[in-house]
Amino acid sequence: MPKQTFFNLKEEKKKKIEKALIKEFSNNTFEKASISNIIAEANIPRGSFYQYFEDKEDAIYYIINKYLEKEKNRIYQYLLKNKGDIFETAINIYEDTAKITEKNENEELFKNILQELKKNNINVFDEHKKILKSQKTIEKMINKTELNIENEEDLQDFLRILNVIIRAISMEVVLKKLTVEEGKQRIIREIEILKKGMKKL
Repeated sequence: MPKQTFFNLKEEKKKKIEKALIKEFSNNTFEKASISNIIAEANIPRGSFYQYFEDKEDAIYYIINKYLEKEKNRIYQYLLKNKGDIFETAINIYEDTAKITEKNENEELFKNILQELKKNNINVFDEHKKILKSQKTIEKMINKTELNIENEEDLQDFLRILNVIIRAISMEVVLKKLTVEEGKQRIIREIEILKKGMKKL
């Protein structure tokens, strides 16, 4: 999380620093990203960078968290639209992801974010840190009446599995191993397997 000095900056300067971070994290993996490039692009002294962020990782996760916050807000919207249907919502989230690929909109940044989420096992379905006006979390918004779930731990495990499916297929689309439509058909197929389960009764 950036330091308060960053949030106290004028909006124009904050946006300039954000653009510099996005450019650097788009051009390089997070491991290879350079603070020197960031401060040169943002036209700020190195000392100012450390007044705004603890270190490079802090800056990286500022950008990742902005992405996650947007994605989680979309999940809320889709859960409301789909009346709590988590399977339909997962397909909607994939479709949103695919749009980034189709538009080539910050595609390299998105690829780096996906790799970082996978490396650190970050689940987009985890509870949002901020309280929404509705005061509902993702788990509370899911319609559980048709899910074979006995307790909260079952639900969390199920959401982790769903997260892995979305991330893995999204990464294959970003890497051009699958077309957007192939990715959609695969996610629908894998969700159907989740719905049915694998063990014969």
